[in-house]
Amino acid sequence: MTQLASCNAIFRRHHMGRLLGRMGALLPLWLNGPELTRECRDLEQLCWRDLGNAQQPIFDGDLPAFLMLGADGQPHSLSIPTAPAELAIRMDALGSSPPPVRSLISTNLDKLALLLNFTPFESQWLLWSYCVTRFGRAILPVIPTRETTHGCEVLALLCEMPVDAVQEAVASRRLHTWGFLDGISTDGEMPSLLSGWLSATDQFADWIEQPYSSDSDLLTALCQAQVSLTAFR
Repeated sequence: MTQLASCNAIFRRHHMGRLLGRMGALLPLWLNGPELTRECRDLEQLCWRDLGNAQQPIFDGDLPAFLMLGADGQPHSLSIPTAPAELAIRMDALGSSPPPVRSLISTNLDKLALLLNFTPFESQWLLWSYCVTRFGRAILPVIPTRETTHGCEVLALLCEMPVDAVQEAVASRRLHTWGFLDGISTDGEMPSLLSGWLSATDQFADWIEQPYSSDSDLLTALCQAQVSLTAFR
């Protein structure tokens, strides 16, 4: 892996961790009952390193009986899932330190925000959507969004932004029009799951990772990607 690709990977990993930490802190507000228990279990197993565990926990029911013995012939030690309220506190404590390295992605996103006059929410929305696209939507907890108003409220809480700023950005749909974000149905409806709201297009993810010698080169690539996306649709 080249140094540039390595820096991009570190950048993605850092911000994906921030997103999952924030979602973990909010799960008890969004879910309850079996759905909350299921998503907390999955998140604890996914983020075990960030949570300071020595190894990925194995919960009762995770493995079929024939896999319950390790290579040494001894039974695996089963862990007890952390209570949702306690896990939320631990996930919230993961912090939001700056990324350890600069990357092409961060440089390009910063330039794009200046050139297109992004709001703070639009910048955050685009960053996390890019990360989700690269990691795959399945990495996120399943959070239903009942309708657009509720989806905006969920996004506002997730990004710690005023809900009116989120509603304005969603209503303008300019990040979708530019070809940055995906997820709007053919009849204009927003997705029914939060993971669908956090979905950058593959074209955007590809070109935001590339080096550009100037702002004009960045804008040229942006326009070419938008034309390509429009033709594809």
